[in-house]
Amino acid sequence: MKKIQEWIEKHLVPVMNKITQNFWFGIVADAILYIVPFSMVSAIPSLWSILRRFVPVLPDISPLGTFSFGLIGLFVSFVIPYNCLNKIGKKDRAMIAGFTGIGTFMMCMNFVTTDEGSLVAMSKFGAGGMFTAMFVGLLVAVVYKAMFKFSFFGEDSVIPDFVKNWFDNIIAILLSLTAGYLLTYVIKIDVFTMVQLIMKPITSFAQSGPGVVLIVLLQNVFYFFGISGWVFTPVTRSITQAAIAENAAMMAAGMAPKNIYAYGFSRYHHIGGQGATMPLALFMLRAKSKKYRVLGKATLVPSIFNINEPLQYGAVVGNPFMLIPTVMIAIILPAFSYLWFVMGWGTINYVNFDMNFAPNAVSAFFMSGGDFRNVILVCINFVIAALIWYPFFKAADKAEVRKEEERAAAKAAKLGAAQA
Repeated sequence: MKKIQEWIEKHLVPVMNKITQNFWFGIVADAILYIVPFSMVSAIPSLWSILRRFVPVLPDISPLGTFSFGLIGLFVSFVIPYNCLNKIGKKDRAMIAGFTGIGTFMMCMNFVTTDEGSLVAMSKFGAGGMFTAMFVGLLVAVVYKAMFKFSFFGEDSVIPDFVKNWFDNIIAILLSLTAGYLLTYVIKIDVFTMVQLIMKPITSFAQSGPGVVLIVLLQNVFYFFGISGWVFTPVTRSITQAAIAENAAMMAAGMAPKNIYAYGFSRYHHIGGQGATMPLALFMLRAKSKKYRVLGKATLVPSIFNINEPLQYGAVVGNPFMLIPTVMIAIILPAFSYLWFVMGWGTINYVNFDMNFAPNAVSAFFMSGGDFRNVILVCINFVIAALIWYPFFKAADKAEVRKEEERAAAKAAKLGAAQA
């Protein structure tokens, strides 16, 4: 265990830290976090649509979702170049860079002209266009970053700053739009299709059984060594949100959803938070060691709402007793969940119920459109996680009791010596 930890800390942790501290990775990660509120807002019409099944007279509020979650691709194309310019200290150009991102993104949509006007699929504006939005946003960001030192005017120019800003942005705007123009209108490449083809190997693997298990395994193992699974969010959320958007479109077209690794799949294996630590919090309430009893009382309620960082860092991270159950849970729970849906025992998520802090069973119910079989899957996985955690927790608790007794004995001896 010690050798494994030393190897990971020496070789893997520096690599992960380097990735997370990378300028471009940080920009994309920030963009993903910026769009989370819009995704959460879309949960309201999703819940409303389920209620309308029982009360058909209620009004249709689906446009609230269409123009929030349904536009996150457009938002990302703005946020990436905007963030880039802010990070390099060119706030005066940031807003225009964001607008340029929107313009270039929409140019790449390849509008179809008809007698009624120009048409484009609405799905391109939302999660379905996420990867393309990232590609375009990064392209515009690179152009602006390369041009941020350029100015038509000297430092001693008497021209007002806002006028300088207009002219100094012209070349970056032209270069960005020209890139989109050349790809879409000259070379006649469908940028959306091109990006999908580039990402196909990754997205296809993520939708496979081994892919699902590998993703969760990496998240849990890195978390065990102190690196939160949030570092994977820019990749995983892009894949899962595009997947659930496609699932929703398939359901609307009368077809069954096919993308198992869609947004919310983690609700079936991260029960109580990453690593399925809810059973662990319950076991701690009856622990013999003082440390675990206190930790259990402090973390049980947060665990219900999938907040388990205090528990992870207080009892799991770096604890040799917890490595094996962490790995077992990362393999067994997602694999079983994937099999559950392959066998048709539940409904694959297709409702974007973006409420991370809702209890897992609640999320499973709503994201499946109200299928109680998905709730049963959460319950079964909870039991499996409990069976896996129990013997290892008992061993860890026993070891902690010994440590507490040794510390108490040492303290008593020191106090006795002081009194003598």
